[in-house]
Amino acid sequence: MKKARMTIDKDYKIAEIDKRIYGSFVEHLGRAVYDGLYQPGNPKSDEDGFRKDVIELVKELNVPIIRYPGGNFVSNYFWEDGVGPVENRPDVWNWLGEV
Repeated sequence: MKKARMTIDKDYKIAEIDKRIYGSFVEHLGRAVYDGLYQPGNPKSDEDGFRKDVIELVKELNVPIIRYPGGNFVSNYFWEDGVGPVENRPDVWNWLGEV
């Protein structure tokens, strides 16, 4: 039986690593989205309801890309449900038992 062998050479480079692999995601846990990133009516929110102070703090992390939605929330998310006027969007049951 042959044994596997690996040689590592830190100076051998095949290609640049795409910085997007170091990205992150936003998941609906606790107040991460509502009352976190998105809080219409808060004095710290912009005209679209996004918290400017939170956005500035996230920028300091230098995350190259942020995916939304992310995490387990994606398994039951259909982007079409989030388009159009908020009052016309359907209430959708998620697997955590929240509407």
